[in-house]
Amino acid sequence: MSTHGVRVTLLVWKPVNADAPGDVAAGWPQVLQVRDGAGPWQAPSVVLRGGELVMGAAERVAHALGLTLPNVHRVLAVDQRLATRGRPGEVVLVVDGGWVAGEDAEVTGGANSCAHPGRHRRRWADADALADDRELVVALGAAVAKLPPFVLG
Repeated sequence: MSTHGVRVTLLVWKPVNADAPGDVAAGWPQVLQVRDGAGPWQAPSVVLRGGELVMGAAERVAHALGLTLPNVHRVLAVDQRLATRGRPGEVVLVVDGGWVAGEDAEVTGGANSCAHPGRHRRRWADADALADDRELVVALGAAVAKLPPFVLG
């Protein structure tokens, strides 16, 4: 039997219209992504430590980005990634990181404005750039529509 780690991913989104964040008539929100060095762009995440609560791991991610989690704590999506060559299997929990607008949403030229300078760059990605991350697409739908969490198969 293979062992799986648990990855806690933080979904932070920027609505098209900050006055009506749940209104997707003008387009889907953008999602915050980070990149360490030359690695791929991805949603910010950490591996759950032994004995750590899921929201504690989400707080670690938020702190690294200089963000504060919303008062309502929600897991928006759960997915299982099977092990492949060079990558262990893991369960992914996508946690609601809330939405930001205005100055809180500023990311200029991929520049870094996080609590740990030099560690990663940030950008806003359109929903179509998330096609390979199905758990993020489902989580974004749940965050915007205020739906219950989803389990992906």
